[in-house]
Amino acid sequence: MTMQTSPWADYQRLPGLDDEGSQRLKTLIDQPHAPRFANRSGHHLEPVEVSALEAYTREEAGRTISAKAIDNDWVDEFIENCFKRVPFFRQYNQDCGSLAELPTVSRADMSRDITQFVPEHLPLDRLIAFETSGTTGHPLLVPSHPVVAARYSCYHKKALGWNGVSSEALQSELAVLLAGYQEKCFTYASISPYLNNKGLVKLNFHPNGWNHPDDRQKYVDGNKPDLISGDPISLIELSRLPFNHRPRAVLTTSMTLLAGCRRVLQQRFECPIIDLYSLNETGPIGCSVPGKNRFRLLQSRLLVEILDAQGAPVEPGERGEITVTGGFNDYLPLLRYRTGDYGRLELDVDGWFITELEGRPPTQFKTAAGKWLNNVDITHLLQRFPLSQFSLHQHEDGRLVLKIPPTPEADEISRALADKLGFPVALDEIEHASSDRKMTQYTSDLSRLS
Repeated sequence: MTMQTSPWADYQRLPGLDDEGSQRLKTLIDQPHAPRFANRSGHHLEPVEVSALEAYTREEAGRTISAKAIDNDWVDEFIENCFKRVPFFRQYNQDCGSLAELPTVSRADMSRDITQFVPEHLPLDRLIAFETSGTTGHPLLVPSHPVVAARYSCYHKKALGWNGVSSEALQSELAVLLAGYQEKCFTYASISPYLNNKGLVKLNFHPNGWNHPDDRQKYVDGNKPDLISGDPISLIELSRLPFNHRPRAVLTTSMTLLAGCRRVLQQRFECPIIDLYSLNETGPIGCSVPGKNRFRLLQSRLLVEILDAQGAPVEPGERGEITVTGGFNDYLPLLRYRTGDYGRLELDVDGWFITELEGRPPTQFKTAAGKWLNNVDITHLLQRFPLSQFSLHQHEDGRLVLKIPPTPEADEISRALADKLGFPVALDEIEHASSDRKMTQYTSDLSRLS
């Protein structure tokens, strides 16, 4: 039986780890108020790959982003490589004259056999597979690689910069705190070579993961993370802890961030609250920016289309399904991949934006007066309430059931929905909100679009 290496001497997961980084990691793990770290994780990047990532980040920062196919001169070569190297795309008619003539791909296509979407020429010895359940009923293994995983940082830095936060100005020994809130959660401490070898921790703020509940706020105050990231549920739970530290920025992803929830986080953390639109299949697609209630496109080599139900592109400003081509994951090249999310594309002086973003197909709700409302109208109604998670269902007789976490505003929310729709609203309390419980926000037995 061999003795397990200490996390701060784990050179297999952390190639290039020096004495300073090792001591930094030891301090994050071996302190009185530290959580019970259940797992280990590392960047697995060789020094040459770290240098390549730095060059990639510089190049991406200088590129323009356009949602017009004509502005993306890389697309033709990308399609040609997909036809040549990706088994699934060999079945296509390769005489198609343009991107718009190609078929679309869905999550269901990928879930049947994801290996058909991995380019055949790539080495598989360092392949990573991320499991994602989603809300579509099609579990998916997303192929990746340490270099691909590290590229997320490029787009996070871009989002920070657009929100007035320079990643070069981060000063804490703990650069990033990834916050979770689940009964069981993958937790670890690591070092990030693309953030000046500063610390990165994934923490579960559910009391189960700590020796004492008060250790949670003491650990945050003791280590003062520059950046905090998590989904709205985790961040709302974190905001309730009585620590004094204020991060440089908070990044939220994975779930819809309502305006009321954003307001609570803004008041609590007193820093930019950056909402990321990101998928496991694509990485970060867009981010919120000051003064605009929409997502600015982040990736220069991810072409975003908006398609109608038949797969045809709609005009800018029209609503449809968000569909993407390209991406930075060499192990999962996307060719007209329908995300299952809906929104509009708009262009202004600052760039291209996705507006009125909604996950899953549109759902309509019938009012007592016989009118139909889109789920976007319901989202607008709920924006002012600090809900980290919710779902609304309409039965055949018009009755509504709203599931929300405990909140003193529950009756007010119920009345607002009843006034809007004219039907009674039953409240079903989510006793324990959790990041690992995915929830479809809108369903209806009456919807004309379901």
